[in-house]
Amino acid sequence: MEIECDVLVVGAGPAGSVAALYCSKHGLDTVLIDKNDKVGAHITTRVDSSTDLGLTSIINELELRTENLVHNSKWHSAFGNSFTLHSDIGEYYVKRGPDSDSFECSTVQKAVVNGCTFFGQIKIEKLCEDSEGVSEIILLQGEKTIAIHPKIVIAADGSNSIFHRYIRKKLVSNRVAYGVTGNYFAQPDTSEIYFNVALAPGGYFYIASCPQGLSSAGIVLDSSKMDHSAHSYFYNYLNKNQEIAKRLNRVTNNFQGCEEIFDLDVHTYKNILLIGNAAGLIDPFLGYGVMPAIVSSYRASKYSVDAIKNHDMSVLQNYNEFIKQHFTKDLAYLYRKILNTLNDEDLDLIIGILNMLQRKIDIGDLLCFVDM
Repeated sequence: MEIECDVLVVGAGPAGSVAALYCSKHGLDTVLIDKNDKVGAHITTRVDSSTDLGLTSIINELELRTENLVHNSKWHSAFGNSFTLHSDIGEYYVKRGPDSDSFECSTVQKAVVNGCTFFGQIKIEKLCEDSEGVSEIILLQGEKTIAIHPKIVIAADGSNSIFHRYIRKKLVSNRVAYGVTGNYFAQPDTSEIYFNVALAPGGYFYIASCPQGLSSAGIVLDSSKMDHSAHSYFYNYLNKNQEIAKRLNRVTNNFQGCEEIFDLDVHTYKNILLIGNAAGLIDPFLGYGVMPAIVSSYRASKYSVDAIKNHDMSVLQNYNEFIKQHFTKDLAYLYRKILNTLNDEDLDLIIGILNMLQRKIDIGDLLCFVDM
């Protein structure tokens, strides 16, 4: 089978699904492929979150599904003290996974309605390049061979993207997570983050709940500081925090994952644009990835539409400039470096200072990480 298209989107996660929706919605001949036979099948159901830094306008424009928008975040120290951040910049929750109402499934369905062609259970067999970039991609779907000739490739195939072969990549660290999903773990108006250097080295424990009850609780860790599995850290944390453990009494499934934190020298190579995790746009400090996935996919798609409609592929280089300007990680790396030097007494002191400052000034803007 031979297929010619304007845009080939590789990967049907949050970033790829948004790219496919935007491109198809704006009239491009769009093909979306994924290695799994079903969208969202690579993970089990969970709640992901990310700060609203440029998300609201995109969510409203594309009518993307979200589960909650909270403006309170409660941070707990290992000694039981806490600080609640009230911020005008909210935190969006999205449902992930294979259910039809998950973020990626609902977004891909909208893309298909707008004319996008989806192929699942795909293996990329060969990439063929010419002076303009990738000119042909040979795919295997079971026994069937598909040759796709795209004008533009939007790579959303994760931190081990096949397209990294064209771009210099610098690995920084690995973030590892394990958790459970269930119902009614906490109040839906506040996210909760627990810091404990001994029980969650280089990371934190969190709880997020949606108004309809869907909830996730998990532990996020720095792999370089781990002595055993994330699963063990998670249940050890609950064993030492029985009050939290009692709240997780309606568990439906567990989830786990590992993502590389890395930097790329560029995010556009000829006719290839890398977005989301494939672009290394995970926040190095807290590990958030939803916001950069959506924002980068929206912008990459916008430049792709402009390039196709104006017959000018040089427009794609604007995407690289956008990423450099809007997703610099210097401040987040600094926060990460500072956090790695702190002990539980330091974190408890910081939470106390934040409570004192909260009574005197509005520190919401100060603590919203506008720099990745």
